[in-house]
Amino acid sequence: MKKKALIILMLLISTSLFAQNKETVNIPETNSKSMEFMSKDDSFIKKEFFDKGNIKGLKCQVLILTDINNQNKIGCLKLETSCNASYGSPANTFIGILDMDEINDCIKSLEYIKDNLLSTSPSIYTEAEFKTRDNLKFGAYYNENKKKWKAYVYTKGSKSHSAEFFNSSNISSLIDVMNNAKIEIEEKIK
Repeated sequence: MKKKALIILMLLISTSLFAQNKETVNIPETNSKSMEFMSKDDSFIKKEFFDKGNIKGLKCQVLILTDINNQNKIGCLKLETSCNASYGSPANTFIGILDMDEINDCIKSLEYIKDNLLSTSPSIYTEAEFKTRDNLKFGAYYNENKKKWKAYVYTKGSKSHSAEFFNSSNISSLIDVMNNAKIEIEEKIK
């Protein structure tokens, strides 16, 4: 009897330990209009992906969403980065969404970084950042040790593995992609 009780007790303890060690999956909060559109109840969504190219390690796509039930459409720019967590393992992919109405402000921010910040040499640590509703971050910071600016995009908030770093020519290419994406979205959601 003592043996059975001991086995049951050990089983309960090991089960509770296993339950405590389980990793909790956190689904990040988003206020993206496009993500909200995709997650509506009672909807049948068609997703069309149009490649806009890659800039360094950043994959850019226009995403057009159509609710088949009522023919409502919305468009956004989907940005994707990936990184290998460890040798031999599959790449982790990070996706960020830039809503149509955020593209102009993002372009202005990137132009400001390219035209006003990258040519300066501040004497103190300086950074500038544009953040979208989906927690996509575009910005630059001045590295005092290297005496140069580093421009970046984080497709998922502050997750370091979602980062891609740029030079000024990459920023110009990203601005061009965003301008073209904006035109394509406007044409496709008419």
